[in-house]
Amino acid sequence: MELGTLQSKVKITDKTGEPLCSEIGLRDYPTLITESVKILDAHWQSSAITTATTTTVVEAIPNESIMLTDLVVILSKKVVASTIIVRFSDGTNTENLFTLDAASTSFQFSHAFQGGVRGWKEADLQVVTDGATTVSVVVGYIHISHKSTKTYLIWNANR
Repeated sequence: MELGTLQSKVKITDKTGEPLCSEIGLRDYPTLITESVKILDAHWQSSAITTATTTTVVEAIPNESIMLTDLVVILSKKVVASTIIVRFSDGTNTENLFTLDAASTSFQFSHAFQGGVRGWKEADLQVVTDGATTVSVVVGYIHISHKSTKTYLIWNANR
């Protein structure tokens, strides 16, 4: 069967009948275009922190959660006996993702979370600094709907 005949008989649609996106590919065949949900729904937020403080970098929408896709932390100068903590917190429950030593040297840390790192219902992403440091943070994230969001107890049991 020729491809042109097949093309006229096959139509891929969503449940409402809207055709899914396709383009003619490099070999002149129709190709279904797909993209990662993480790319389509991704947002980003940045923060510059210059004092000892807790900074909410990404705030969860009420009844929803966030999934981290990317994280960049840059420390421009070391500060004796100080740390940088990246964590999720909903005001009641707090879970540290990791702690970076800011006392020994300046650094650049970056990570793309292949599977994503999800928080729980209404958990914000925070950065805690305990010294007068100069930290820049960039976070890539996705909002997770209330239907797919877990409470802290369920989230904690599943991790």
